[in-house]
Amino acid sequence: MLPVRDTVLFPHAVLPLTVGRESSIQLINSLGEDKTIIVVAQKEARVDVPQPGDLYVLGTLATVHKVVKMPNQSLFVFAEGVERVRMTQFTQENPVYAGQVRDGTGSHVAASPEIEALSRNVLTLFQQIVAGSPTLSDELATVAMNIDEPGRLVDFVASSLPSLATPDKQDVLETDDVRVRLDKINQHLAKELEVQQLRNKIQSKSKIACSRRSGSTTCASR
Repeated sequence: MLPVRDTVLFPHAVLPLTVGRESSIQLINSLGEDKTIIVVAQKEARVDVPQPGDLYVLGTLATVHKVVKMPNQSLFVFAEGVERVRMTQFTQENPVYAGQVRDGTGSHVAASPEIEALSRNVLTLFQQIVAGSPTLSDELATVAMNIDEPGRLVDFVASSLPSLATPDKQDVLETDDVRVRLDKINQHLAKELEVQQLRNKIQSKSKIACSRRSGSTTCASR
C-alpha cells in the first residue's frame, strides 16, 4: 500500500507519483513480477509518517508501469488505476504498509433517462471548461466524448480537473451510487465553469482598459 499526499488516483487514470518516503521507496523497490500496489490518499498532507487513521479507507488498485530514479534518491512512479478497493484491515505498517482489501466498486447502475441526461450534462460542461482553459489539452474533451460508461466518465473528468481539491476527489471516489456521483461532478463542473467565465471576463476588461491607455507602461506589464 502506497500512501500519497494531495493525490487521488482514479481507475483507468495514469498518474506520475513522486515517492520520497523511505518506506514507500522500499515498497516500490520490493515489487517483483507483480507490479500491483494499492494507492491510498492521506487525509492530511502534512503528516510525514501516517498511521492507519491518517489514511482514507477507500483507495485504488494500481499497476506500476515505470519507475524513474531521481538525483535526490526519490522515485518517479507511473501508476495506472485499475479499480476501487476498500481497506478492511491494516496488517502491517513497517517496513512498508500492507493490509487486506475488498472490492469497492459498488453496484452497476441501470441505464435510465436521468443517468443519460446527467452524463450528457457532465460532458457538455467539461467540454466548455476544456475549450476555455489555456492549460487543459483539447484531447481531454475528445477522450471524454468516447467514454460510454457513466461511472468511468465521472472518474476521468474528476481526475482531469486540476482545480478539484483532494477531499472533493476522494468524495467522488468513495461515492458508490453512480447517479449521485454524476450529480456531484456536475456541481463541481458548474462551479468551475462559472469561475472560469468570470476570470476570462475580468481579463477581457483589463485588456480593454489597457488598450484605451496606449503607451501605458502599467498596461504593458500586466
